[in-house]
Amino acid sequence: MHFKNIISSLTLLAFFIGFNSCSGVQNEQPSEDPAPVLMISIDGFMNEYLERNDTPNFDRFLAEGVRAEYMIPVFPTKTFPNHWSLATGLYVENHGIISNSFYDYELDARFSYGAPDGQHDERWWGGEPIWVTAEKQGKTSVNFFWPGSEATFDGLQSTKWVDYDGSIPDSTRIDSIAAWFDPAGDVQADFGTLYFSFVDSRGHRYGPDAPEVDEAVIEMDLLLGYFLEKIEGIGLADQMNIVLVSDHGMAKQSEDKVIFLDELINLDDVDIIDWSPVAMIRPHEGKTDEIYNALKENEENYRVYLKDEMPERFHFSNHYRIPEIIMIADMSYSITNRDYFEDRGVVTGMHGFDNMEPEMFTFFAAKGPAFKINEIEGPAESINIYELISHLLQIEPAENDGSLDEVKKFLKP
Repeated sequence: MHFKNIISSLTLLAFFIGFNSCSGVQNEQPSEDPAPVLMISIDGFMNEYLERNDTPNFDRFLAEGVRAEYMIPVFPTKTFPNHWSLATGLYVENHGIISNSFYDYELDARFSYGAPDGQHDERWWGGEPIWVTAEKQGKTSVNFFWPGSEATFDGLQSTKWVDYDGSIPDSTRIDSIAAWFDPAGDVQADFGTLYFSFVDSRGHRYGPDAPEVDEAVIEMDLLLGYFLEKIEGIGLADQMNIVLVSDHGMAKQSEDKVIFLDELINLDDVDIIDWSPVAMIRPHEGKTDEIYNALKENEENYRVYLKDEMPERFHFSNHYRIPEIIMIADMSYSITNRDYFEDRGVVTGMHGFDNMEPEMFTFFAAKGPAFKINEIEGPAESINIYELISHLLQIEPAENDGSLDEVKKFLKP
């Protein structure tokens, strides 16, 4: 009897295991469609701008979502390298947009936004931007301005995109994005980007501490409020994941902090790929040691490196567009030549410095069904945002340098 009872128990156990297994398959439901995602960039925006201004709409956004103490951009801390790293999850040495303007000796052409073969030519833009990753996997993406969004990748672009035109009113940009995300509209976007530049422009012209910058921040707060109203109007107030980012901070400069490159080396012996605050220097044949040694011997208020000796943390050595010598100005110093300085002086505000300088730290906040509410988390690196958005959209990311584990802290458990 004991043996028979064992057999009966095993049979009954097998029955229940089989029943539960089959029931699980029969009752399995497909996962819900992910909430739409919008990434908004406010160029040159810093946390301190919120701390010193009355910004009720930002306050509302942060109370309903999560923010980082600060976000660490990639090096160099300029607009195009950082926006492309946000879009691709790649360090600059892996996507090749090494500055806002640069010469490519293999293509025998200069990259400059607005040039005929600039933003539309896929050859400039390495990696795969998030909107193309989304389109490849059946999602609908839209872009109202984002560096690189005009180019075609593997024959793909966003479903909707717009050539950059700074004269288009900011409210029009918001109206268009809202229409493209409207569940009752023709597009019904799953992912989109939106870009604003005027805070950065004021920072360059007047410096980060100027009242004109505070006016721009208050203007941006009003636009954020207008955007939130539009999203509420199309029924997505609680159903959209909204990610607010920026690309870099801003530092005050003065004419007392200038490095004159023509007083250190013979400029006839080099090509300058970019000037300040990171001078990218391509010595003419046979001149590398001479130029480097001259800069090294006079190393004051800057650091100079051979390309192959760049500290690994910069991730700025393994692309052919990066020249042989990199010269990084100390915070608030500018690199120029005497004639240019005498003619134009220096701009009041600048970015581009070492990405670990606090003045270059920038802003991250997010709200929506996936994110924590009224929380402040530790710092984040912008290189991880591509992975975060891929996760939100439930798509397989392309190869990138980021990590979802580094940004899971912003998500609800």
